[in-house]
Amino acid sequence: MKTDIGTARHFLPPNTPSEVCHEFNRSALTATIAARAVALGLSSDLSDVQMAGLAQLVRDKKQSRPLSPETKAAVRAALRPALSAENDPQQVAAAVFSSLPGTPVRVRDSAGREYFLVAVPA
Repeated sequence: MKTDIGTARHFLPPNTPSEVCHEFNRSALTATIAARAVALGLSSDLSDVQMAGLAQLVRDKKQSRPLSPETKAAVRAALRPALSAENDPQQVAAAVFSSLPGTPVRVRDSAGREYFLVAVPA
């Protein structure tokens, strides 16, 4: 089953700089792969083979382009333990601002649900 949150081409306004589009696409793909990994009980120590399999699954293609080293690093970073309101505000700020723009941030709400925050350029 293919799921995605769209690509820059469909989501961002025309004439958005290409580097912004690449970062958005990386973050969107990373969030989708990471969500599947979490659903399967995987963590940031997943193997490159597992990650490639998840990427192929979420891309819904028989053959898909290999993940770049930057995307692999972003997936592993997105799979770190979720941040919550219980974390120190400085720790949350550091995690959010060090991940922008290409890595989603994993967070947990007060009900225990987890989300991946994806930076959307303004």
